[in-house]
Amino acid sequence: MKPIYSLILLFFLSCAEDKQSTPNIVLIIGDDHGWPYYGFMGNEYVETPVLNQLADNGFVFTNGHVTSSVCRPSLRTLLTGLYPFQFDNYLDSMKIKFKNQDTTLNDLEKGLGLVKFEHSIIKNFHTLPKMLKQKNYRSFEGGKYWEGTYEMGGFDDGMSNRFGDELFKDYHLLLAMAGGDGLKFARETQKPLYNFIDSLDNQPFFIWYAPMLPHTPFNPPEDLLALYKNKNISESAKVYYAMCTWFDRSLGEFIKYLERKNLLENTILIYVNDNGWQQDPQDDYTGSLEFSTLGGPRGKKSLYDFGFRTPIIISYKWLKHKGKRYSGIVSTTDLFTTILDYAGVNKPSYLPGSSLRPIVNGSDFQRDMIIHYIKNPRVPGDPWANDSTGYSYRTDRWHFLWVPERDFMELYDVKKDPFEQKELSSDSIGVVSMIKKEIITWNKEILNKAIFPQ
Repeated sequence: MKPIYSLILLFFLSCAEDKQSTPNIVLIIGDDHGWPYYGFMGNEYVETPVLNQLADNGFVFTNGHVTSSVCRPSLRTLLTGLYPFQFDNYLDSMKIKFKNQDTTLNDLEKGLGLVKFEHSIIKNFHTLPKMLKQKNYRSFEGGKYWEGTYEMGGFDDGMSNRFGDELFKDYHLLLAMAGGDGLKFARETQKPLYNFIDSLDNQPFFIWYAPMLPHTPFNPPEDLLALYKNKNISESAKVYYAMCTWFDRSLGEFIKYLERKNLLENTILIYVNDNGWQQDPQDDYTGSLEFSTLGGPRGKKSLYDFGFRTPIIISYKWLKHKGKRYSGIVSTTDLFTTILDYAGVNKPSYLPGSSLRPIVNGSDFQRDMIIHYIKNPRVPGDPWANDSTGYSYRTDRWHFLWVPERDFMELYDVKKDPFEQKELSSDSIGVVSMIKKEIITWNKEILNKAIFPQ
């Protein structure tokens, strides 16, 4: 009988190992949440108790950087693992082919056709939910998404379930493209997500948890706004901070659901933001079209750290180094690869990111620099800067901002000046020249890289 008992024991042990090797994964994505506005990042005003606890029980990368300071290209990185520069280069080439397909259409028909074409281009890419199918993951999309229906991105279920004219008749064009019905996620309901998880039969799941919060419209619940009523901060800060707390409370409701279902024991929670925002406590942006739409002048759509920087949290029950923080620079290109690593999916060689899992486990890691670009960046005096390209070059010490077409450049020593107050480019000509050469070289190298498996 002993061999039989040994076989039974080995069977149960193998099941336990399989369970840990294929954990559930939730990618939690904030929307327009500036990096300083969290309790766990030292803010004394903004109330984020759920995220604070996630940070205390997790591993925090305090110096994460998104690949774009606006949402769509940044989210495309999380979906595909690619830089926006790579995605845009492919998309632009495909748009030229599309425009040349049918010359009988009028300008309006061509314009709408192009919108629909771009809205569905994600079908051509090897997305995260598609790759996770290798390990039998079932996936759900909720919230900000931008890429047509959830099926187009490879998800099995989701809230963005309509496309084209049917969607455009019910939503403003931008809201339709950003997610349509999916934008109701967490603002109105999380029930579709709960229904999806309840329907699973012990399969591992991947969740795209991306409420349009604290993004506009700024209409926080009255009880959350009341938390800030008597604080000595501006009116626009009260409203924005309440929106941050709304995201936090919604996340807390989901985590409680996972606890009730006994799912948290085998679930990895990863938090990141899509892009930044600037709303310092004493600055009041009420009534300003630019600032109420984009936040302070160094936030969303800009090249400054307020636009690109984000904390990243990785949290799970079996984490050894709970509460540890890492201050080195990391990129959201790394999250795609990190999720594949935790799921047991081999990293395709074309992906530019590196897994953060070794750092979480205590290994050393060194990234020398991060370079990102953005179309039509926000520069001082011109929030739209049309027909120009901006570059953000970031190391542990230097942050260089460059818009060649506008003859705009600034340099900051972020080790000494983390809030980028003292501009140094005119006093550091050699550093600026070196960085420009590195950006030009990076441009060429990135465009020559493959974006699909070979």
